[in-house]
Amino acid sequence: MVGNDPEEKAVHPIELVLARLLRLGSLAAAALLAVGIAVMVLGQTELAPKLITAGLLVLLGTPVLRVVAAAIIFVKERDWHFALFSLVVLCAVAAGIYFGKRG
Repeated sequence: MVGNDPEEKAVHPIELVLARLLRLGSLAAAALLAVGIAVMVLGQTELAPKLITAGLLVLLGTPVLRVVAAAIIFVKERDWHFALFSLVVLCAVAAGIYFGKRG
């Protein structure tokens, strides 16, 4: 039978940590956005944009936090190739943010 190999079903701890991080970030962003929209519907025009902006920032920051977490895990595991790749990705994101602000 296909798929009965225990090693195929085994999930690496790094995958669990990163999946939980993405799930938590997505849920937090969705909650902030939902509350912000609900507050806007209820007429609290002062608070709603702040909640919606916070939700969008959490949504945008979640993948970056995932790369940071992966880099930390790779350094702890002494997997220098993947740690370097994570650093390159973080530098690319930082450059994109920097040059995006200037434009």
